[in-house]
Amino acid sequence: MTTERPGDPSQWSLEEIQDAVVAGRVTPYDVVDASLRALQDWEPVVGAFTSWDEARLNSNSADTAERLRRSAPAPLDGVVLAVKDNIQVAGRPLTAGSSWWQVTPAVNAECWQALEEAGAMYLGQTNLHEFAFGATTVNLAAQTTRNPWDVERAAGGSSGGSAVAVAIGACGAALGTDTGGSVRIPAALTGVTGFKPTYGRIPLTGVVPLSPSCDHVGVLSRTAAGCARVFGNLPGQRRCDTGTWPDRTFAGRRIGVLTAHLNRSEPEVVAAVQRALTMLEELGAELEEATVPNEHEANAVTSTMVRFEAAQVHRKWLRDPAVRYGADVRGRLEEGLSISADRYREARERRGELAAAILDAHHGFDAVAGPTVPITAPTISSCVQAAGAAVQSALLSNTYCYNVTGQPAISVPCGLTSEGLPVGLQLAAGLGHDDSLVELGVALQRVTRWHNARPVLQRSPA
Repeated sequence: MTTERPGDPSQWSLEEIQDAVVAGRVTPYDVVDASLRALQDWEPVVGAFTSWDEARLNSNSADTAERLRRSAPAPLDGVVLAVKDNIQVAGRPLTAGSSWWQVTPAVNAECWQALEEAGAMYLGQTNLHEFAFGATTVNLAAQTTRNPWDVERAAGGSSGGSAVAVAIGACGAALGTDTGGSVRIPAALTGVTGFKPTYGRIPLTGVVPLSPSCDHVGVLSRTAAGCARVFGNLPGQRRCDTGTWPDRTFAGRRIGVLTAHLNRSEPEVVAAVQRALTMLEELGAELEEATVPNEHEANAVTSTMVRFEAAQVHRKWLRDPAVRYGADVRGRLEEGLSISADRYREARERRGELAAAILDAHHGFDAVAGPTVPITAPTISSCVQAAGAAVQSALLSNTYCYNVTGQPAISVPCGLTSEGLPVGLQLAAGLGHDDSLVELGVALQRVTRWHNARPVLQRSPA
């Protein structure tokens, strides 16, 4: 682990890179060279990408340099961005983490279109758990993404490739998707920041669906400020200048502490999160105990909905004996086929009632807080053994509730364990309070250094 940030842009945060480019301290070509070096060094070890396009990246950097020469910068000039491989990028192969399904879309997803128009430089498509239906990115059908902090451990998922691409410095930010925690889980396990907006804030046009009632597009970057810059350029969002946000954002804020999430977490996870909560209190926040009422039932009925909806998306392929899904994903999809339409409708109605109760319980808090994930990154072997289902359940246990409600939620780094594994603090706010939630993350990271830790390149796994 290193916290040093020498003259290598791949070690910097998105906002440090962008500010340096706009000020002329480094060129877009310097940023692209650093990005490609990081990719070339790390990719054989971690497997974060399904494909990348060096020629396109170099062309984008030339366009950026020309805009800067004309003193007409675009909002995301200097930002190298990767895209989860279930989000369409025109002309680029789209696999959704599958070994058998591939298309080459003619048009961009709406979310990527907005970022491209804002000047982001495209690097490539990032790996994911097959069809985004898993929390580890131990992809049994195609390619596993390894955790750069310990390559024998999982990166989390399903947006594991996006999180790792950011963690290794190949890009300043990456797009992911989140149906049950798929942005926040890998962010926590790899030491980056992951933001899931309010449900419906970011259009899903051009995104391969898993469960339309729960799918979100999200952003991963090293910092909340980096997430904010990208989020502010997504369709329908307000561009923000995080430099104008006040330093003591937590003063007088009521933060609900989810003791149930702490109680089911590993001791070192609890210790790291408690340190972060103490920091919030020192910044002026008022900490109070909070709950997620009927959380187990809320997660269960929403899981029923996700499995049913996913099975409808995949029904025609599940009936084709030539199609080869990974065993874990096929099992979840087959479970979805067994769910009747009546049971689905009942689950959907009950989910609405339970979501309303959770939102009511959180009313009056500026945010609720707890561990993003109750465990540290599991070993890859544990994800494929008999314990795999238990690992999957543990990874999702603290994040799923915010897909039930659709609340915005963010995971920020809050330290390392004695084994050098990252831990994430999760903050969630009321529906529509996306900007104020990210603002809290920015305020915390202004006075902490947990987000500055970087993994050190390891040898390739045997």
